[in-house]
Amino acid sequence: MLRLEGLTKRFGEEPAVDHISMTILPGTLVILAGADGAGKSTLLKMIVGLVIKDAGEIYLDGAAIGSNYRMITSRSGYMPEKFSLYLDLSVEENLNFFADIYGVKRQRREELKLRLLEKTGMSAFTKRKAGDLSGGMKQKLALSTILLSSPEMIFLDEPTTGVDPLSRIEFFNIIDDLKKEGRTIVVSTPYLSEAEKGDVVVFIKKGRKIKEGSIKDLKAEFPGKLYEIIPKGNIFDVWEKIQSDKDLKDDVYIRGNTIRYMQTGSKDYISRIPAQKIKEEQVSLEDIYLYHEKSPSGGRDSL
Repeated sequence: MLRLEGLTKRFGEEPAVDHISMTILPGTLVILAGADGAGKSTLLKMIVGLVIKDAGEIYLDGAAIGSNYRMITSRSGYMPEKFSLYLDLSVEENLNFFADIYGVKRQRREELKLRLLEKTGMSAFTKRKAGDLSGGMKQKLALSTILLSSPEMIFLDEPTTGVDPLSRIEFFNIIDDLKKEGRTIVVSTPYLSEAEKGDVVVFIKKGRKIKEGSIKDLKAEFPGKLYEIIPKGNIFDVWEKIQSDKDLKDDVYIRGNTIRYMQTGSKDYISRIPAQKIKEEQVSLEDIYLYHEKSPSGGRDSL
């Protein structure tokens, strides 16, 4: 079990990570979700020792690691946001290089390579240079290199940024297989649709944790109703009218060609919105994030 207590990191006056505490249970998929610059990458780098914490502590199986990050790195693999393998080496050469770094014996190396290439669907591309791979294939290769060390814990920093939708699905299928093997996986992402795949989701804004929970609990605890509204007339004219209404403006947003209204208080102002059609919708993680993100303090229900 990995436990973070009050982790803090400042770059200048502003905190990149501001007193974040959380527990990561073995065999779970934890999603760190938030916009670019929220502090997700810094938090992951602090866990694996690439960024030194200013305050707080990390506990592994109940023991404080202090400055001994080897306690974590010897049992984990970390994949940075930017592709960091050797572009002029082939897929197989990259795998061999990292197997050497990890000290994987030759027989074990060949077994792992075959299994990883099959798992990632890259068996036909072993001779292709890494620089000639698509974005999705590069990420699968990067994941394969860290799996050569057979890590218990895997930390992935925005692994699907800039990757096409099909490759994203394939990548998360691989992650799901790894979780079924009992691995502990932490993934940072700006895509809330991907956060739906996690056992636990942690919303981060401006370095602070603003909400945490399972998908089921986050949806069950949502304190209100969500409505989808097809506006009567031009959506931008309707939107402009709503923005002049102090009771409505903070609880509406546009999605596609519809307006979404969160009724979270005791009063219902929906009748003030010119509408052709109104229907109640199931709340999504995006809706939940928007609700908790609105508060100037970082979340209406900050933890």
